[in-house]
Amino acid sequence: MGTPEKLRAELERIVLERIASNRLVLPAMPTVPKRCLDILGEADFNARKLVKEIEAEPMLSLLVLRAANTATYSRSGPTQSLDQAVLRIGARPLKTLITEYAINKLFESTNRHIRDANRKVWEHSLAVAVLARDISTTIGSAEPEACYLAGLLHDIGKPVLSAMLLEIDRKLGSKTPSWIDLDSFTHIVETSHRKIGAAVATEWKLPEAIAEAIHDCSDYNSADRTSIGNVVRLANALAKREGYTTGPIDATDIEAMIMVGVSMLGSDTLSVGQLVNDIGARLPGGAVS
Repeated sequence: MGTPEKLRAELERIVLERIASNRLVLPAMPTVPKRCLDILGEADFNARKLVKEIEAEPMLSLLVLRAANTATYSRSGPTQSLDQAVLRIGARPLKTLITEYAINKLFESTNRHIRDANRKVWEHSLAVAVLARDISTTIGSAEPEACYLAGLLHDIGKPVLSAMLLEIDRKLGSKTPSWIDLDSFTHIVETSHRKIGAAVATEWKLPEAIAEAIHDCSDYNSADRTSIGNVVRLANALAKREGYTTGPIDATDIEAMIMVGVSMLGSDTLSVGQLVNDIGARLPGGAVS
């Protein structure tokens, strides 16, 4: 086995070469969520048609009913009817809920180590999503749901790359059991996931603003100060500072990212203390199974 850096560089080269030549098999949007989102994309969507699709996926049905019975939507009392639930929630929040369900599927793994790593990524992504939506609302953006989805998706390359490496391990493991160790595995995922995430964004035909947030979470865009990408960058730094992180962080760099982000997005309206207050209690239930 070569050095971890050489191994990372070689695997990244192979993956990027396959992306460029259309030979990389990226995960497709799961069938039922895709059909649901297609229906919701219609100008006057057919609610009954949507319900029939949701009914085909019991866990998704449960999530829709649970959402409809939260304080936000349950003023008329609890419901066990998917028809009522769909009408209560409405198209835009349903798009977010269904996309979130589809994303969660990518974080599943039968490998214990990867499952544990993916759980940390998922918790971090949920924290970034919630904070991004809150920041968007605070600064008066018209796109809080888009910011939520961008936060949820910003690290999507990590579980996808983990699954790719796991597949390689299945093929090589019996012949070369020591081809990669856990530290090297983690290093490759942490340093190479952005390009994979960008490829997934293209495959899933995500809006350009969300794809941009996936592609780069490191530098603010001064040309579009209140962009979705900038909202996610600040949310990402805040989540890491609050302990929702997948690896070691540089506290000085994080504080600098927060300071610049608050200034960029509107220092007179953003209160970091209020944004992170009770963040753990505000995260939706979404642990990886």
